Amino acid sequence: MEIECPPPRRTIRIGARASAMSLVQVARVRADLAALHADLDTELVFLVAAGDRGPGEQAELHDRGAFTGDIEEALLSGVCDLAVHCMKDVSGDPLVTPGTVFAAYPERADIRDALIHPGGLTLDHLPPATRVGTSAVRRVAQLTRSHPHLELVPIRGTANLRLAALDAGKVDALVLAASGLARIGEEHRISEVLTVEQMCPPLGAAVLGLQCREDDTDLINLLAPLGDRATTREIAK
Repeated sequence: MEIECPPPRRTIRIGARASAMSLVQVARVRADLAALHADLDTELVFLVAAGDRGPGEQAELHDRGAFTGDIEEALLSGVCDLAVHCMKDVSGDPLVTPGTVFAAYPERADIRDALIHPGGLTLDHLPPATRVGTSAVRRVAQLTRSHPHLELVPIRGTANLRLAALDAGKVDALVLAASGLARIGEEHRISEVLTVEQMCPPLGAAVLGLQCREDDTDLINLLAPLGDRATTREIAK
């Protein structure tokens, strides 16, 4: 009597930054994969992105994404099998790095930005010379035009590092992505969610992209059910 052996389990190595935001995003994908594929294992491969280092290194990146470039290199070299990116962080020409593919885009979260002010003030009620922390060219351009009386202070790093700078008194307020604050459990600190008319969001806002090697057809097929049709249509426009 022949005994059938169960098919071998595959382990998907997910490249992840150690930031709270990255870990929450990856945890969501791991849970979704486990719910769909009981015979699949996942493990984390911790990587350090240039955006997690110093501002000087970030400034030298040019078209190479501060939070994506190093992970893409690890993906292409076989150090990991899957990367989970915020699509707003994905930059460069071409958008998709040769040799890789975005296999799925899960359902999009809130695309809006949010103001954090310890005193609970809204954007239109911030007094002159309020120091608002942001380094995003998009936010700086819009705030300079709509609220020229504010002082815009360059501030980089993860959301947690920016919140720490606010708590340390280095700035008086912050503008951050509402969805990102929700992902790391800090949405209670939001004093105002800005409308898209107040602050136009970036391309790819609140979209996660699941990136793998283009020749890994098995993984591409495993990830496909995690994609959301509406989100895929929006990001592919």
